[in-house]
Amino acid sequence: RPVWDAECAAGPDRDILGLRKYNYKWLCMPTLPCFSKDGVRPPVFLSKDEKLPLLLAIIMGLQHALAMVAGIATSGGLLIAGDACFDFQKDSAMCKSKAYLVSASWITSGILTIIQVFRCRILKTKYYLGTGLVSVMGTSFTFLPVARDMVVSSIMEAKVAGDCIGLDCPEAGMRGYGRFLGTCMVAAFFEIFLALLPPRIIKKLFPPVVTGCAVLLIGGGLIGSGIKYVGGGVFCADNMEGKHAAFGFGPQLCNENGDVVLGFGAPQYIGLACTVIFFTTFLQFFGSPFMKSTSLFFGLLFGMIVSGLASYEAVAGDQTMCSAEPGKPCIGGFASATVGKAYSYWNSDRIVESKSFTFLWDNEPNPLLFLGFAPEYFLPILIGFFISTAETVGDIGLSCDASEIPSEGDDFDSRVQGGLLADGLSSFLAAIMTSAPNTTFSQNNGVIALTRCASRAAGFACAGWLILFGVVGKFGAIMSSVPICVVGGLVFMCFSMVFVGGIKIIASKPITRRTSYILTLSLGMGMGVAMVPHLFEAGGTGSYFSKNMAHNYGFWPAKDACKTFYTVPHFLATPAVNSRATVTKAKCVVGNYSSESISENDCTGLSGVYTDAVTQQLVVENCISNNGHCCTEYDATQKMWRTSIVMILKTPYCIGTLLALFLNLALPYDKEDVQGEI
Repeated sequence: RPVWDAECAAGPDRDILGLRKYNYKWLCMPTLPCFSKDGVRPPVFLSKDEKLPLLLAIIMGLQHALAMVAGIATSGGLLIAGDACFDFQKDSAMCKSKAYLVSASWITSGILTIIQVFRCRILKTKYYLGTGLVSVMGTSFTFLPVARDMVVSSIMEAKVAGDCIGLDCPEAGMRGYGRFLGTCMVAAFFEIFLALLPPRIIKKLFPPVVTGCAVLLIGGGLIGSGIKYVGGGVFCADNMEGKHAAFGFGPQLCNENGDVVLGFGAPQYIGLACTVIFFTTFLQFFGSPFMKSTSLFFGLLFGMIVSGLASYEAVAGDQTMCSAEPGKPCIGGFASATVGKAYSYWNSDRIVESKSFTFLWDNEPNPLLFLGFAPEYFLPILIGFFISTAETVGDIGLSCDASEIPSEGDDFDSRVQGGLLADGLSSFLAAIMTSAPNTTFSQNNGVIALTRCASRAAGFACAGWLILFGVVGKFGAIMSSVPICVVGGLVFMCFSMVFVGGIKIIASKPITRRTSYILTLSLGMGMGVAMVPHLFEAGGTGSYFSKNMAHNYGFWPAKDACKTFYTVPHFLATPAVNSRATVTKAKCVVGNYSSESISENDCTGLSGVYTDAVTQQLVVENCISNNGHCCTEYDATQKMWRTSIVMILKTPYCIGTLLALFLNLALPYDKEDVQGEI
């Protein structure tokens, strides 16, 4: 038998323009709903091994690339590095790497898409590498919460250790990101192991009820973050009350929208986010099939143009970024805005400073220099790979349906095996390429269904476009400079599309009494912790006072894993602080009279005997300040288990998917259940 499948032989058609093969008029003609009562005639279906004319392959590949380019940037570095740009948790090196990480995620996704689309059989084995379908790859949203938590935690640990220079903790966040990459490299072998299991076991572990729950909860758990970006940013959304509780003033202002600094939920932010949503909806009404399948990209482009033309005129009491008013005092990262002055929603500094061309590892510092392993995050990341596996199985089934290939049988099983193996290997390679783990992008199945083009030539062309976007460094810099409220309009729809994809997978099989109960518990618990994030960790997702709550209270308080607490002089202690020592107050004795309120000078004037106060150091167990970082040394084992368990319990798609898996394996089938149930 040959080393690779005959599918590898697919190549371009000699008819470069393809005018005789494809209806370009249909692809590019806008639709007028009122004048097309009977619908429009779709183009001919192009199968997975169809040789496409060069121009058609380029156009179809561009559609796939534009449909995913914004989503890749969001999960591939835009949000991870963005968390290091706040003054309260700042790492200037990580923040400046935002444009590079976006470019690297595009290049990585392009290279790994080639591996997935190019289906080949491994030498002298029964195993395949790749699906042989238009299974385009992109950075996974599954690992986004873990990566962000590791970066922020690393910065905060540097603050506790005193490794910061003022507000800046240079390279602290980058160390956290390096440990994230190293841990992902190790955990990726788990997905490779799952890919090599017999098909019957894979089917048992990943039926649609499990894969659908995983995909649905990934989207459902992240929709809330999308809404926060719509209102101006996640950090200011999470800390509207927390900052006031900690410092007595607030709220936390949003600082990710150029020089315009307003409170969360400002109508200006929401309005700009709605321009993206509006234009995307407009294209669904009147756009051509090409525009409809790439509406997310063009919606983002429209929002970028509107935000670039718009400005905000400051009123009394407004703040702005310090860089916009260099001559005024800078307090907490903000300066007083000049009344009547127009401020831009864009900051072009990152675009001007970026390189014209870039490539992998072309960043200072290189994230691989900080490669490490984080045992406390290994279990959540391992579960993340299990969830990513479930997501990929569901995506491959949707790809087969869109490509008009049977989604059952030996051929389908081999495509699932090859897709999972490519997924695991790609995630390992992605870490080497300084990018987050990669997985198949489910929304691109909609592009296949809409254009009726399942040819793998479009997949290879998509890979080429992604690599091109990444190599041109200005593209990444522009994407990393987009106002976060405009990005919010995009990511809100991206996460919602993932949510709907999960519904499709669940609905692909009949829902019986048994599966209805599985969905009841798994979706209920998963969406429940998404709605009430402080159920398993006090304070939820906020910073400032919320982190103090996480240290003091909750399902597993952080102080329970602390080995050595801070000590403070007694005069700093409060009733909220647990005391393990006693203190002798200053005392003046005059004859038989004793007083603790008389000063030393007065006591001497009365010819009394004055005794100085004994100020012992007290152990502070409860956190009353310092953003929850009130432990100088944690017990490594306890911290590892606490971090792992709390991360699993508070992450919707972790706890929900694990519940679905356990219930599916444990619950007996009803006698009347049909063989093809979920």
